Amino acid sequence: MRRLAFSDDKGNERAWIPGGPHSAVDAFWEFADQYRDDDNAAFSIEDEKNEEALTLLFDLKAVCRVKGTQNPRAEYRVVTNRGDYRTQVANFARGGFAALDFHGPWLPDAASLARARLRFEFDGSVLRRTHPRELRRRLEILTCVDGRQPRTDAGVTRLGFGNSSGDTVDAWFTAAGRGLVVTFDHAGPLNSAAAHARAALYDGVPADLLDLARVASEAAVASAAPHRDGGTLVAATGVFTLSGPCAMADGLVAHLQEAQLEIEDTGVGRLLEIFLAPEDFTPAAVAQAADWWSAEDIARGFAAVAALEAEQPTAPLDREAVERFCRTWADSGYNDRWDVHYVLFDSCALEEVSETRVELLELVRTLGLDHVDAPPEAATGEVWIRTDPRIDAELEHWS
Repeated sequence: MRRLAFSDDKGNERAWIPGGPHSAVDAFWEFADQYRDDDNAAFSIEDEKNEEALTLLFDLKAVCRVKGTQNPRAEYRVVTNRGDYRTQVANFARGGFAALDFHGPWLPDAASLARARLRFEFDGSVLRRTHPRELRRRLEILTCVDGRQPRTDAGVTRLGFGNSSGDTVDAWFTAAGRGLVVTFDHAGPLNSAAAHARAALYDGVPADLLDLARVASEAAVASAAPHRDGGTLVAATGVFTLSGPCAMADGLVAHLQEAQLEIEDTGVGRLLEIFLAPEDFTPAAVAQAADWWSAEDIARGFAAVAALEAEQPTAPLDREAVERFCRTWADSGYNDRWDVHYVLFDSCALEEVSETRVELLELVRTLGLDHVDAPPEAATGEVWIRTDPRIDAELEHWS
């Protein structure tokens, strides 16, 4: 071990020398607990000899590691809980800057950290943890409640509704399970941005989904807005993709970070999540969330979708394919924390599982499951599949 120094933003300092009664980790936390306050939320542990440091940024829920004093290299990481802080401190105390390499991802600047923080916050949102199947069902009902009809053209179903103030929600779902959800909060800060900035909210949306908002702008509930390529897109203050796990578009995240806005400024909470939060989606729940629809409107919408659902028979699954899928899941899979996806071959490179992966994807096609894009940070061999209640019932015997 080597000599370490502790400090905070208020000028408090303490040295730790190996061989004392307390470990470096315990001594650091004793120091932090003693001086931490609402206006004192940054604490550093430093190896002055090797010019390395780790700073805990409690107010930002992050850590920063630094290498060098002349032209220092600084990298940031989102922290999710106190245990994560303790792990980072223990690793730094043991091996310095390099010991943190495998405990990232480490981000190059504060702007990247802010964007990562927004994505982390969204990952716990009501929209993210709502299964796309249930999201679509509720949007179908709300579309009918609003006096519209779900429209399907070339395998794409268009849904949407608005309120009495000019705020809207538009959504498109493809036959392959991909989707795009757009919110428009007419009084929100994102609607006051310049036209090119509003168009940039769509940056990063996969081309096939972007085309839905472009082609469907005339049929959408929201008005159309000019795009920098000369076309038009559905006016938006929030853009959310369902090509994989539900995510904010890169352009939306970048604008929120640059303008120092929050996810709630997209309007997604008050326009959409109020209808997703109730566990039981009933006419009473809709009436409580929205005062601009009459009881008759709401009853009509629920009845219309119930009639459509009654006309859609559930096809039986291939029993052999189900058993093979369940066996693969039991051997190399799990459900994500919201039970929205089956995750197979976690952390595996494509070359490690190529043959088994091909067999799995064939099973997915046979069973009619939705294979979606893995998150950007996933390993190349990972497979993400939307959960299905029929498969869930079988997996209960394999858990």
